[in-house]
Amino acid sequence: MKALIVDPALHSMGGHHHSAVQRLQAELRKLGHDAPCLGSAYADGEVRKELSCTPVFTKSVYGRAYATAGEFGESVAETAEQLSQAMRRQRRPDLIILPCCDQVLASALTQYLKRARLARPPHVLLWILYGPHHSKAADDPAAARLRDECRDAFTGLAASVDDRRRMGVYCETSSLADFYRDLTGLDVGVLSGPGLVGRARAEAASASRSPTVACVGFANRSKGYRLLPAAIEHVLARHRDVRFMIHGVVKGSDAEADHPAFDRLARLGERVMVRQDVLSPEAYLAWLAQADMLLLPYDPSAYRSRGSGVFSDARKIGIPVVATGGCAFAQPAFDGGWGVAIDDYSSTGLARAILGALGRLSELGACAAASAGQASDGLEGILRTAIGESRAAKPWHFTEFLSRFGQRSA
Repeated sequence: MKALIVDPALHSMGGHHHSAVQRLQAELRKLGHDAPCLGSAYADGEVRKELSCTPVFTKSVYGRAYATAGEFGESVAETAEQLSQAMRRQRRPDLIILPCCDQVLASALTQYLKRARLARPPHVLLWILYGPHHSKAADDPAAARLRDECRDAFTGLAASVDDRRRMGVYCETSSLADFYRDLTGLDVGVLSGPGLVGRARAEAASASRSPTVACVGFANRSKGYRLLPAAIEHVLARHRDVRFMIHGVVKGSDAEADHPAFDRLARLGERVMVRQDVLSPEAYLAWLAQADMLLLPYDPSAYRSRGSGVFSDARKIGIPVVATGGCAFAQPAFDGGWGVAIDDYSSTGLARAILGALGRLSELGACAAASAGQASDGLEGILRTAIGESRAAKPWHFTEFLSRFGQRSA
């Protein structure tokens, strides 16, 4: 059984793209299968070596401008051609995994499968992490015109694998899954995206040491890092023991102009640690292991229906969170008693939520630990099912042999 992971946005260490491929490969190895990947044409040497990544794609979901009617078709054609070229150098996969699939990638894969004329299409496993517009909520009226391309892309991919049972589709939140289920008519499940190969043990805060509040990730504008300086300054003035660990990468993001916020954080004193480099998986786990609480002040206009990889990791480990009210990913924490909502999306509202959480950190930590003890992302079971479906597929037809031989001869 041959598995292949495809993610055009995979280009460097750190972030959910790297974590997803790393986790998928680790789980597949446990099941006795290797899974190389196709990633960004700009993938660095470390990613190519560590993740057996072949650099292929010049565009990803983050590169869309959504400006013209023809942009979608042009992106699909370019991605499909690059995928087809890469596939000629690969042994035909029985299982294709798309850990961050948008409508462009779904349409490109559909085109490849139609051109290849396979008698036995691969099993396809995919996660849709965003709405039709990657930086807007799924139900945002500004993204309504993109719904047709989404519906056609995902229903077309389902048709190209012949049997809908041979395609597993997942979203990270119930609200996003409901949106795509209604839009496409497909059976869309709810499952956190692959991430976090190992678990760090977060030591609960005690009276003998200062509580540590952390923030970590790529500092895109929708992550709310600009709220941190004023909020943290307010909290430091009212809580004598709390420490903050703020990590955020702005290089290459849409928030490069927000760099002064990190300069301001660095001037807040010895109780605030600031770091802006890309974290290795080990360093990321070590960062989480020191946190008694995580800040997720994400913009609700972007995250109303989306998931969060950092939140999923906090849930597995057992770390309480302060997150923006109205963000779909955080609702399990609010319901489970290990999350505090930011009700006013401002620096003042964030400071108020942090102080409230610090006042009952022991209670929040106990609920987070209980939730972590019950947490299971179900990824191993999903992969076992996909592998079983791939093995049960019908054998090749002679026409497929002729088609592939003709392609190679050409």
